[in-house]
Amino acid sequence: MGKMERIAQIAKDPRWWSFYLQRRVSNPTRRAALARRLSSFKPSYTPVDQTRAKAGERDLNSSGLHELGQLLSTKQAGELVTYFEQKQVRDPYRSTVPHFLPLSNARPTEAHIAHHEARDILNAPYLLEIANDPRILDVVGEFLGCKPTIGYMATWWSYATEVGPQQAENFHRDVDDWRFVKLFVYLTQVDMENGPHKYVLHSSAQPKLTQVRRFNDDEVAAAFGKENIRTMTSKAGEGFLENTYGIHKGQPVQLGHRLLFQVVYTMTPLPYAPKVPVMDMPARASYDPWINRLYLK
Repeated sequence: MGKMERIAQIAKDPRWWSFYLQRRVSNPTRRAALARRLSSFKPSYTPVDQTRAKAGERDLNSSGLHELGQLLSTKQAGELVTYFEQKQVRDPYRSTVPHFLPLSNARPTEAHIAHHEARDILNAPYLLEIANDPRILDVVGEFLGCKPTIGYMATWWSYATEVGPQQAENFHRDVDDWRFVKLFVYLTQVDMENGPHKYVLHSSAQPKLTQVRRFNDDEVAAAFGKENIRTMTSKAGEGFLENTYGIHKGQPVQLGHRLLFQVVYTMTPLPYAPKVPVMDMPARASYDPWINRLYLK
């Protein structure tokens, strides 16, 4: 996309205004203060379990990481893998490449990830239920200080390539909103060879390496200490919440492939969410309309 096209896009969609404004504020303390002020103008969230909410908030405000344990059984995770194996994906970094089945020979050998479409994610078993699980929303709502918005949902495959680390496989900070938190759920087992996520504990609150760019391993270790770099391996179906303003990356896959489900919980609508809701609220569902308004009508 050229510069003039980007300017036109921003002018037409006010969601980009807040997105680019908050990216200009890099100091974590200043960002947190502005987020607290913004939260007072948002709908409030009342936790189902206040003790759970406070414990999760403490984790996210201290280390930046809150582990959730098993969210799906091994059987349920396997069902999701089977479901997504049969749904076409796209390479987000190669727009001219046709859609392909995730484990087919049609995947370009240099493609390190492939994303599923929003409708396939919403129609998948279990995932909407997880995104709206009170065990998760309690922590997220307490951390944000308001009722969360499901700002973005993604399910993607990660693959081994001969290219080396690409894009988010290098350390970086996410700068999605004034305050936000991400849910990660591994749908396949992830060991050291399968592309485990890495997170730098306590980095979300420290004013070091706050530029919007990629960082190499040596400068991250020098700034925060190797002892604070946590590698997230786990069984299929386990999940964790993370303040990804903290420094993190996905390790390149060495063997096999990885399938991951992610939900980004935000204070404001994200510009890369669907422009209009993707589908109707499922029958008999009791999901909060505000939380789900970008995806469900």
